[in-house]
Amino acid sequence: MLQRLVGRADVIHVHSSKAGFIGRLASLLRGRSQACLFSPHGWSFWAAQGLESRFYVQLERMAAHWCRTIVALSADERDAGLAERIGRPEQYRVIPNGVRLERFVLPREPVRGRILMVGRLAPPKRPDLALRGLASVRKAIPEAELHLVGDGPLRRRAEALTAELGLNGAVRFLGDRDDVPELLARAECALLASDYEGCPLAVVEAMAAGVPVVATDSGGTGELVEAGRTGELGPRGDAQGLAAALEQVLANPARAAELGAAGKRAAEARLSLDGMVGSLVELYDEISATRTRD
Repeated sequence: MLQRLVGRADVIHVHSSKAGFIGRLASLLRGRSQACLFSPHGWSFWAAQGLESRFYVQLERMAAHWCRTIVALSADERDAGLAERIGRPEQYRVIPNGVRLERFVLPREPVRGRILMVGRLAPPKRPDLALRGLASVRKAIPEAELHLVGDGPLRRRAEALTAELGLNGAVRFLGDRDDVPELLARAECALLASDYEGCPLAVVEAMAAGVPVVATDSGGTGELVEAGRTGELGPRGDAQGLAAALEQVLANPARAAELGAAGKRAAEARLSLDGMVGSLVELYDEISATRTRD
């Protein structure tokens, strides 16, 4: 079935590790590699260690020969692939995520000390780091509270850590929600504690909503969040560093509002869904035109 679809398509764009590998293999088998693009959305080897990580690197090196273009979400994601000798420099295009900016045009009514973290409760997102950071911040800013949007395998562990840290009254697990713009409008800042990222949508959405972002300096996050201009960054895996960055933003609500406004301007300039789609369509047209000449 997949090979039939690949054979009929003018452009084949495959995403993420498993589907990306299978889709590129199908393109190879149908002789359609030059019509195939691949978006990693975070390299497979980032989520592994040791021999497992090296195995994934070898698979990615091989599969890079089965597609024309690798579409990275950030320069960091591109550079990580090149550092592992995956593909050639000219194979890569960097196209960051974009969102429907109009969804996030809501009046800002931030609740003092409210921190919003949006993401799956899974290992790469480090909810444990977010909770430990909050516990430290509350020593200086007692009203600080954390609302977690999303669900996942680490929820029970995160709930247990919340109780262990004495944060039961300061943390709310909201589960999966479809009203993130409204939740962002009530947040004083947004938080991301990830170990690795390509181009996190949670950060793009927060910037579009005019919410200052505090995040670990992981992967493409640092290409979105400009420390001291649109938010603050803390070292990856460092709860105290993350807490210090949170305190910098929460200590001065007027400055936090300025950071959020600067983030909104940055999102409007380069992180719209229309801009992302336009860049992809331009790339698709380029591939189609090349195939027509061939």
